[in-house]
Formats: sequence, structure tokens, C-alpha cells
Amino acid sequence: MIDIRFLGGAREVGRSGILLDTGVEKFLFDYGIEVQDNTHPIQPDIRLDGIFISHAHMDHSGFIPDLYRRGYSGPVFMTPPTADLTSILLRDSLKVQKKRGDELHFMLNDIKKAERHIEFMEPGQRQEFSVSNAEFFHAGHIPGSVLTLLESKGKRILYTGDIKFIDTALMKGAFSEFKDIDVIISESTYSYGNHPDRRGLEDELKKIVQDTVYNNGIAVIPAFAVGRTQEMLIILSKLGFPVFVDGMGIRATEKILKHQKSVRDYKTLKGAFDRATKVKRDRMRKEVIQNPCVIITTAGMLNGGPIVYYLSHLWKRQDCSLTLTGFQVPGTAGRGLMDTGRYDNGEVDLRPQMKMNFLDFSAHTDRDHLLEFYKKVSPEKIILIHGEHTDDFSKDLNGMGFDTVAPGNGEKISV
Repeated sequence: MIDIRFLGGAREVGRSGILLDTGVEKFLFDYGIEVQDNTHPIQPDIRLDGIFISHAHMDHSGFIPDLYRRGYSGPVFMTPPTADLTSILLRDSLKVQKKRGDELHFMLNDIKKAERHIEFMEPGQRQEFSVSNAEFFHAGHIPGSVLTLLESKGKRILYTGDIKFIDTALMKGAFSEFKDIDVIISESTYSYGNHPDRRGLEDELKKIVQDTVYNNGIAVIPAFAVGRTQEMLIILSKLGFPVFVDGMGIRATEKILKHQKSVRDYKTLKGAFDRATKVKRDRMRKEVIQNPCVIITTAGMLNGGPIVYYLSHLWKRQDCSLTLTGFQVPGTAGRGLMDTGRYDNGEVDLRPQMKMNFLDFSAHTDRDHLLEFYKKVSPEKIILIHGEHTDDFSKDLNGMGFDTVAPGNGEKISV
């Protein structure tokens, strides 16, 4: 039997962590934080044989340094793009935690210690252990993201991490040609519905930008540093308008461009980034907002970063537009703006008069594509995590003939 214990990310989105105990070896799949309130997963015994990280987002990788602070000295496996991106995101996360006055569970030295134990694994590469082996497969979520297939004691367990099956402007869709899978541990972020057509979203974004700039306004696009910033650059690359990139998206794009195979169209991304003007100080921001243009900036959920400057200076301008391009977590300034029309990040409180738009450029797969994947792979068991509707989705899947469970944090399932 293999015991699977859910340390975090069960019946919730955030602080993912899954412990697999084969009886001979112990492995950890992801180890992240809840970004909004800095809560962390259950802390496992540090006697582990390996850690596998699906991608760089902090809800999947943000608590790795705590393991090394507590004495773990083994390997942490991830793709090279994930390693580069995790490095900058962990440092930014620590800076944000200090600024908010959060309880600090690790320091910069612990981040550096974790980085010294990183072992690169590329998709298609297999890592052998005494009775187990693990392999990565392209996940389509963000650059460097992977699914992890663990084989041990005659069982094949597939952990999806975060997945996207359709092609986007930035990423090729996830690999899905799996056979003889016993268990899928599956994200279910959007198990309750489907996404709008991607091409239609791209066209709508272009129209918003064109209408804004043609009317002498500024099109402001808050975007996540990893994944969304790069996708926005590609989509808007051929419109011919001045494009400015601000915030951590600059460094993230520089890191991603080191890994040509991590994106679908490296040439277009590099060209778009090379043509864009990088904004790096307030004096330059003052100059940027003097003329019609497009500004792609962090933070994607409006809690901090350069977006605060732009909203503070443009909020009264009805000729400008603000387009949210990603999910706004409850409790964030972005969600508050969507729900009430008021922007309040704890430092700035105002009601923007800009034209407001929300476009669902999700990097997660939706309900129909999850169902298609499960039918195609036909696993013996599906374990649903990383979602707020796992119980309902589990009931639906069981009604379709799948053997499905939706565990809670701290629960253990034996397979």
C-alpha cells in the first residue's frame, strides 16, 4: 500500500502539499503557502527521499525553505525554468511578508540553502530511487510547469499540479497521453464551469486597448509576473502601440527567455519584450502616463507593486481603461474593486472612474477539459484537490462511474 496524506490544498486553493509514503520511501509533491495570509501546510517529518515541485507559483513552492530550516538536506526536483522563477518569487514573497509584519517561518539563508539542493529534471526525464521512479510531463500552466508521474510498488500515481490542456498564446497545452494510471491526484480549480473561448478573449482585449489608445487614453493591464505578463506581451505585440512593462514581470520575463523551449513561441515573446519599454523607477512612471500607451504591470490582484502608482494617478481619467486579466482571490484589492467599484489596498482608497473590464485569461483547465482528460486516461481512482468545489465535483464524477474522493487537509488515503 501507498499512503497519500494531504498537508494542504485540499478543499481549498493554496498552500499545496502532498506526502506519499510507499513504506520504503517518502516523497513530497509541492509545498506552498496561502499567499494572502501566509498560512502554510501541515509540517511533515523531514525524513524525506525527495521533493517534487510542479511549478513556481508560491502556493506550490513558497514554503520549501522551511523544510531546509528544519533540517531537511535532500534533493528538491524541479525544471530549470521553475528553479529560476522560484528564486525570484521566494525573495519577493519574503519581502512582502516582512512589509506586512507577518510571522516569518524562514529567512534568506534558508532560501539559499534550498537553492543549493535543487536538482534539475526536464519533462521526459526519469529519476530513479530504490523502489520508485518519477517522471515529469509538460503541464501547460506556466513556463516550467509539469505533471509528476510516480511509479512505486506496482502503482502509477499521477499528480497534475496545475494544468491547462488547450494552447494559449504563451504555452502549448498539457501532455495527456497517459496509460495504465492507477490514481490521478487532480487539481479542480475550475471544476464548476468552463472558460470563454480564448481567441475571443484575445480579440476583446485588443479592442479594449485600441479603443482606449485611439481616444488618447492609457490602457492599464494588471498582470501576474509569471505567465500573464508574457501572454499579454505576445497578444498585444502586433498592435503597434507603445507598450510599457513595469514591476516584477520584467525580471520574470528575463528569466523565462533563458529557456526557449519553455514557451510556445519564443521568437514572438522575445521580440515583444525587446520592443517594450521597461519601467524601473517613479520618475519614469511620471513620464509614461503623459501620452497614450499600454502599461502591463504587477501586481495582478492589485495589492501592491507599481499598479498602485498608476491607479493613484489615473483613477479620475475616464479616457483610460483598467483590464483585469486573471482570477481575483477573495480578500484582495482586485476582488474588492470588482465587487464594489472601490479600490482599497490598505494604503490607497479610491473609486476609479476608468473604464473597467474583466477578462478570464485563466491558466487552469476547466470542467469540460477535466472530464475529457479523466475519460481519456480512465484511472482506477481520482483524488480531487486544489479547488473550493471538490465535494460537489466528486459527487458528479461518482455519478458518472468514476471512483472519486475529495479529502480534507490532514486526511490520508491508502492505495
